[in-house]
Order: sequence, then structure tokens, then C-alpha cells
Amino acid sequence: MSFKILEQQSVTVPDQTSSEVQMENWSKDVVQSSHEQETILKKKNSQPGDQVVTNSAGCMQHEHNELVKQTVFEETKFLMDKPRSFQVIDFYPEDGTTYSTTEKSDVIEHRNSDLLCDFMTPCQITENVDKDKTTSFLLKELNILKTRNKKLQEKLAQEGKEVKTLKLELELLERATEAKIAEKTAALVEEIYFAQRERDEAIMSRLQLANEERDEAISRARELEKSLKELENINPEENDMTLQELLNRINNADTGRAIHSNGAVIMDRIYKTKECKEKITTEEMNAVIEERDAALSKCKRLEQELHHLKEQNQTSANNMRHLTAENNQERALKAKLLSMQQDRETAIQQYKKLKEEIQTLRIYYRICFPLMTTLVESKKFWYAISSLSDP
Repeated sequence: MSFKILEQQSVTVPDQTSSEVQMENWSKDVVQSSHEQETILKKKNSQPGDQVVTNSAGCMQHEHNELVKQTVFEETKFLMDKPRSFQVIDFYPEDGTTYSTTEKSDVIEHRNSDLLCDFMTPCQITENVDKDKTTSFLLKELNILKTRNKKLQEKLAQEGKEVKTLKLELELLERATEAKIAEKTAALVEEIYFAQRERDEAIMSRLQLANEERDEAISRARELEKSLKELENINPEENDMTLQELLNRINNADTGRAIHSNGAVIMDRIYKTKECKEKITTEEMNAVIEERDAALSKCKRLEQELHHLKEQNQTSANNMRHLTAENNQERALKAKLLSMQQDRETAIQQYKKLKEEIQTLRIYYRICFPLMTTLVESKKFWYAISSLSDP
């Protein structure tokens, strides 16, 4: 980034014998050249690359104008017939070097160059000193601006590094959040898997209990069938005869031995029927009680499972709130709850049926009890008769 303060020119001063018109023209040319230099400096100062040194350029322009005016005035006043020497300075801020070109113009032909030193004025010496001061001052300003520029560049590089570090931190935070989300999703999937496993285990345990209860009921029914067959096979000929026929046989008997045998048969029949009925009633009562206890335990177990399923439903609903399969699982749980409620209702109905059967058995027992007492009395009577008939 360089800008020129002065443009190198070679000015030829008119000789002493020239007219005043030529002198005026020469002065006008000098003024025009100074104006052109000013416009060039203004254009260069208006560019965006040279905005950092606008103040120093303005000072240099002002000093340049004063120097040009002073040189024009002195040249027109004192040195109309002398050879003039002037210096043009070109300043480049990037390299920090100054270039001075000294040109000598011979005003009068056949003059000696040694006479020029005799006619040097102290004003020209001061001008050169001032120019050196201005150049040194401008160089100092240039160095200051360079240091500032370096500091700004260092600051900009540091800020760029900070921006990069912030970007890296943001990327790390994003990755950390993604990892946390992945961990949470994995934990939710594991919880769902364990809940499904527990549900499957509960269903399998219920199925096993149902199969065991079914096998127990089948074995109990087979035992009852066997006991009934055994009771039916005892004295098939006597089983065909009714009590009335046996009583008729006692009435028609001629001897005491026949009466005794028929009475024994009747008493045996009564005793066997009593034992059979008692056995049947006890077995039925035990079966009914067992079924009642099983139904009650099943109801309690179903209630506990229902409560457990409700808790699982609540936990699964809380865990599956942000997942897409929430509706399907809720429907499945609702269907399970409905099936459990239906099982409970069926168990309650079975309990009611068993209760009704117990009541019917009690009524049957109450009806059979007086008949049994009459049979016992008749047995005692026949024993008394047999004891009387024997001598």
C-alpha cells in the first residue's frame, strides 16, 4: 500500500532575457501541476485500502502546497537568471524508503556549474531541512501504523482461534447430547423388553396353574366314578331288591332264621346306604370346599395380577409416552384387563354354583337324616324280635 506525496517533475526556469509573459505562463504551469498533484492525492486517499493513514496524508498535502508556493515565489523573485535545483520526494509506506531525485536545469547557456553554489540561498537549505523533518515524521507515523496493523492482525488471528475453539466445543456438546439421548433410548428399550418378559412369564405360570387344576379335576372325577362302580358291584342280587320286598320276605318268613337273615340284609343295606351317602356327602362337601378355596385363591391371585398389571400399565405408559408404540401396548393391556375381568367373573359364577350345590346337599342331608334314624330304630326292633324269637 503505497501512496505518492510528490510526483517527479523537471521544471525549466525561463532565462533572464525572456519576457514577463513567459514568466507568468511558467508560474501558471507550476500552479497547475501543484493542483494536479493535490487531486491525485485526494483520489488516492479516498480509496478503501488507504483509509488507515488519511490524517497523515492530509498533513503531507498541506505541507506540499506550502512548499510549492514558497518555491514558486522564491524562484520568480530571486532566481530569474540563475540555475535552480529542486528535490522531489516519493514515499512508499510499505517499504519505508524515500526516493529523492535532484535535477539541474541550465537556465543560461554557457554558465559554469560552480557558480550555482555561490548563489544558493539559506531559504533553500531550510527547505531541505524541513523536508527531511517531514519525511522522518511520516516514517515514524508509518511505523506506528504498522505496529497497530500488526496488533490488529494478531488480535484478529486470536479471535479466529477463539471462534474455532467455540465451534469445536459446540460440536462436542452436540455429540454429548446425542450420546445421552442414545443411552436413554437404550434404557427405555431394555425396560420394555424386561416388562414384556415378565408379562410372558406371568401368562405361562397362569397357564400351568390352569392345566394343573384341570388335571386334578379329571383325577377327582375318575376316583368318584371308581367309588360309584364299587358301590354298585356290592351284592348285585340284593341291590336289585327294594326295602319293601325285603320287608315282605320277613313277613312271609316261617322260621326265625329266615327272619334274622332278611333283617340282617335289611340292616346291611341300611348301613351300606348310610355309609355310601355319608361318603358321597363328605366327598362332595370336600370337593365343594376345595373348589371354593381354589376359586377364592384364584380370585385373590387374579386380583393381585390385575393390580400388578395395572402398575405395569402405569409404568409402561410413563415410559412409552415418547414412543410410537404406546397405543398398541395400551390396547393389549386393556384386552388383558378385560380377559382378567372375565376370568374373575367366571370364577365368581363358579363360586356361586358351588355354594348352591352345598345348600342342595345340606337340604338332601336333612331329608335323609330322619330316614336313617327310622332305619336304625327298625334295626333295633328286629334285633329285639330276633332276641325274643331265640329260646
